[in-house]
Amino acid sequence: MKTRVRDDYDSVQFLALAPYRLLGERINRFLPFFRKLERELPRANIKVAFPAYVALLLFLSSVVGLSIIVFTILLGLLIEATLTSTLLVAFTLSLSSWLIIFMTLYFYPSLNVGTRRRILEEELPHVASHMAVLSTAGLPPERIFRSLAQLESIGFRSVVAEESRNIVRDVSLLGYDIISATEQRIRNSPSRKLIDFLDGFISVSRSGGDLTGFLLASAKGFMDSARISARQLIETLGGIAETYISLMVVFPLLVIIMLSIMGMIGGGIGGFSIIFVMQMITYVAIPVFGMTLLLLLDSIMPPR
Repeated sequence: MKTRVRDDYDSVQFLALAPYRLLGERINRFLPFFRKLERELPRANIKVAFPAYVALLLFLSSVVGLSIIVFTILLGLLIEATLTSTLLVAFTLSLSSWLIIFMTLYFYPSLNVGTRRRILEEELPHVASHMAVLSTAGLPPERIFRSLAQLESIGFRSVVAEESRNIVRDVSLLGYDIISATEQRIRNSPSRKLIDFLDGFISVSRSGGDLTGFLLASAKGFMDSARISARQLIETLGGIAETYISLMVVFPLLVIIMLSIMGMIGGGIGGFSIIFVMQMITYVAIPVFGMTLLLLLDSIMPPR
């Protein structure tokens, strides 16, 4: 299993580094246009160097765009389409594909940062409690972070475990002390709450204060905040449920009944027939409302 995971990791590293090896220092002229990615990559825990990621973004999107141009032109020649229509379709498909690949790779780190932030803030109450228990047992900060690094083994993704593994790596391989390694992760943390928590952890550790008391107080504060957030989420879901009933049940029934009566009387709406309007509501408006509500729910629901 470890060998397979390592092979997958090496494949990802090769995919990211091969374009950089090919383009070399020529990619440096484009780096100023992607400074946002330089900040987002460490926060997203993407272990690819900033120039290598930019090279991958530009190389992959360009290769896909050029490949589609060539394929579309060859296909147009095979089916004996006109040159103008072939070139128009080729450049349209190529530009669309280039934009899709470019925007996907450009915004992927930011989307990953948002996901990691949501998971982190959901984990913090339980993590603070876990750390308080370990501190009560007398474990030093380094042993506490080594314990947190094993949290993912219980069967679900833990962003705290990912952050803790980075801290343990800096201590074990790079020679950092636990305070310096934690400060390093603070600079790349995706969550403001985690930054404040680790700042307090470092301050108490440096001053020799009551670390267990700080962790217990932090756990209580996170639990209270989680309860308030859960109560607000329930109220928000109640409002969305009422909106769903109005848009997806009541509104279609009323409109269809009104249009049916208008169809019996005769006439149309804005020059369109009643049947066409009913079809647009059934096959366009209702699915759009449903997708909008699903996206809204996905944005506010906890990741787990």
